[in-house]
Amino acid sequence: MLNIPLPWLNDVVRAKKPARLPTVLSRSEVQSVLAKTDGMTGLMLRLLYGTGMRLMECVRLRVKDVEFSLNQINVRDGKGGKDRVTMLPQTLIEPLRLQLAQVKALHDADLAAGMGAVWLPDALAVKYPNASKVGAGW
Repeated sequence: MLNIPLPWLNDVVRAKKPARLPTVLSRSEVQSVLAKTDGMTGLMLRLLYGTGMRLMECVRLRVKDVEFSLNQINVRDGKGGKDRVTMLPQTLIEPLRLQLAQVKALHDADLAAGMGAVWLPDALAVKYPNASKVGAGW
């Protein structure tokens, strides 16, 4: 800045970032973890592993995002706010159908009891007043 040579600065070495390798499980380790899970947790783990979805993408998955006829899942508002399409593994089609049937039965029972309405985002409840009580894509 002042055009003055600083000789003590010649021996200064920049610090290096340590190289970090990600921890990746082997196939046998993944299979042993998946074998010890069942129910909703097991289905979610299998979806995460089989589709490459992130955790919150799986949690926010909706019925209408699953395309059984095309064997694909539409991931909405993923990383970077982008939508994308990923594959639906053949091994998860039947467990996912069973889960949807159980959820539909629970939803129907809740509606019969006067409950079961769901939250709708961005003023959709005003635009579609009955939409919170109707199953979409069942």
